[in-house]
Amino acid sequence: MVLIEYIKKYKVTYISVILTFIIGALIGIFVTFKIPKADKENINSYMNDTIKISKQGKIDKQSLFKERLLDNLKTLGIIWILGCTIIASFTIYIFMIYKGILFGYIITIVFMTLGFGTGIKFLFPTVIIKNIIFLPIIFLLATSGIRLYKEIIKRKINIKQELLRHTIIMFVSSVFAIIVSCIDSYFLTGLLYFL
Repeated sequence: MVLIEYIKKYKVTYISVILTFIIGALIGIFVTFKIPKADKENINSYMNDTIKISKQGKIDKQSLFKERLLDNLKTLGIIWILGCTIIASFTIYIFMIYKGILFGYIITIVFMTLGFGTGIKFLFPTVIIKNIIFLPIIFLLATSGIRLYKEIIKRKINIKQELLRHTIIMFVSSVFAIIVSCIDSYFLTGLLYFL
């Protein structure tokens, strides 16, 4: 309930963060069409190898969990640090464009190399489910960082209190990062077996 009220209160910032991510995703889609054919073939080979390894049951899920968790926590850590800086607003938006570019690039390259049907089957367990849970958390933390920046600029707030709020959101986001990493590593990768 508190989370919904927070999003409603800062919906303009939250929506601007989402739109920035979408713009990045569109750039990523456009960039994908400029990739040389040799690179596309390498990516196709990598994805086919990943599917084959998954079907053989050779994925080290514990190592995969550590890798995914580290990646997710790194993303949250960067956003938290950027939110604590004097240039938070600008840098968080740049970071969201970057994350959007990666997202758009990955989705487009999968469709281009595996086709639509197999591409959906590949993306659903490896990208879509994870991001349905994790992206709103990233957007929430980014909104918090931008809000912290704006409040510091206004100088009408208790900086320690706002920094504490931003840090609490970071820790809550980290809990979700652990959950997403578990789901991604131990459950979703198993779905690749059915490709």
